[in-house]
Amino acid sequence: MSTKEQENAAWIIVADRTNMERCAKHGVFGLNAKGVLLQMRPGDALVGYIRGEKVFGALGEVTKPYFLDDEPLFEGGLYPDRVGIELKVFPSGQGLDVWSLIDDLAFASNKVNWWASFAGGIRRIPMADFEKIKAAFSSASKLIPS
Repeated sequence: MSTKEQENAAWIIVADRTNMERCAKHGVFGLNAKGVLLQMRPGDALVGYIRGEKVFGALGEVTKPYFLDDEPLFEGGLYPDRVGIELKVFPSGQGLDVWSLIDDLAFASNKVNWWASFAGGIRRIPMADFEKIKAAFSSASKLIPS
């Protein structure tokens, strides 16, 4: 394993579809969580969990470390604590149903109350979990007509 792979982390970011699409459009994720966002580094992997739809609906990576910005971008709050991101949000209906993967993901230790694993809007996850989610997107995309 290379040094870069050892240093990179994986994260789940949580938002509704509107805010997830805004994150992708503006290349930024914001949350009132400075302590967590300070841990994120460029190259870290991202999975977007779309609240309300109960799907993993985006993949990407961190492109810029923590910064402050008061430009209003999000519904529901200012969220000045931010990181730069590159994010692909999959169209509605093309996300991965959380139920299809939750039993195989280590970060969701309570399989009955799995939703509690997404509380707080952001969570670091094992890289192996990110790879499972990414592989499931890859397999699903082969089934989706172009």
